[in-house]
Amino acid sequence: GLVAWPIARWWVRAPTARPTPLEGESVAGATGADPEPEGGPGARRRARRATSAVVVVVLLGLASTLPGQVTAWANALGLSTSGNQVTNWAQWNYSGYQAKSGWAEYHALMTTMSSVGRRYGCGRALWEYSAAEDRFGTPEALMLLPYWTNDCIASEEGLLMESSPTTPYHYLDQAELSVAPSDPQVGLEYGPPDVRLGVAHLQRLGVRYYMAYSPTLVAAANRDPALALVATTRAFPAPGAKWYVYLVRHAGLVEGLAHPPAVVSGVGSAATWLAANQAWWLTPRLERVYLAQSGPASWPRAPSVWTMPATTREPSERVSRVRVGLQSVSFHVSRLGVPTLVKVSYYPGWHAIGATGPYRVSPNLMVVVPTSHDVELVYGSTPATTIGRDLTLLTVLAGVAYLMWRPKRRWRTRR
Repeated sequence: GLVAWPIARWWVRAPTARPTPLEGESVAGATGADPEPEGGPGARRRARRATSAVVVVVLLGLASTLPGQVTAWANALGLSTSGNQVTNWAQWNYSGYQAKSGWAEYHALMTTMSSVGRRYGCGRALWEYSAAEDRFGTPEALMLLPYWTNDCIASEEGLLMESSPTTPYHYLDQAELSVAPSDPQVGLEYGPPDVRLGVAHLQRLGVRYYMAYSPTLVAAANRDPALALVATTRAFPAPGAKWYVYLVRHAGLVEGLAHPPAVVSGVGSAATWLAANQAWWLTPRLERVYLAQSGPASWPRAPSVWTMPATTREPSERVSRVRVGLQSVSFHVSRLGVPTLVKVSYYPGWHAIGATGPYRVSPNLMVVVPTSHDVELVYGSTPATTIGRDLTLLTVLAGVAYLMWRPKRRWRTRR
């Protein structure tokens, strides 16, 4: 306010308006003189003042929020900075991981996971969540696993996971495998810690590693036959911990299904899809059969997730040579025609080569039906995104053309 007021007064010193002419009277007749042409000295003066005012406000704003400058500015202006958290936020975020109290623990964990990936293979990892992991700089610091492991170990939730319909199942799994989970998404039926159920869900999502430190979770993980302890870090003083890294058995990224998915009616909207799949996710007896939004005519149909049949049994299929690229997944199958689950989030941009599909199945994964022994899924544009991109480009070009060739306004004066 103290800065904006004198700038505003300085700006309004320049005349910005002329008398409004009466009906039938020209601008010249109203003022007694010819009107100032567009781009005249007065207009240029006002433009310079406006530009100078904006520059001054921006520079003063930046100077008043730079770390180390807030106190000096506040003292000079007699202001209190108790409500200004900008400098604290900037200092916390830009001081680097090495400046945090948990750096030694974080570095040891990233180094351990890098070694685990080289020895036991690359894949996704889910870790026990706690707000106390802010000691690393942010509770989301472990999402940088791909950075520290040269893209070998991936974060299970992925980057910007809030934009994916797979997100609810990440948080449900986090609740099952954490003592103090975040439980951030409303409308979900979060349960207590349950390592056995949580590991079964890791297998469903193709998660290769589980990382834990709480004694109760570690004890349960050590008893679970689906987990194999492959590495630990040293113990760190509280609030640090000793981390245990487990390999999740039978969590392949691609696998043949024992039963064909069931196409369930009435799950076309986001709300109905979530409701049906949350029930499927939290009811172990339902998980024998995957719920599908659509599929071949040979797949069974059901009016509800609760009535999906599991009568047909598919012949066994062996999947090998799985390769994952930035925008592709390829694999080899031993048998044709067997529905094959690909544990990657479904999106209409996926296209199958050597198979029909992909079809969206529970909870938000993909199934293809191989027509060739070598199958590849490739991510590309959809008709909707292509049309939207083309329309955007045409709109931009039309705007540029209008600005370049629009007729210039001309002022007419009455003689």
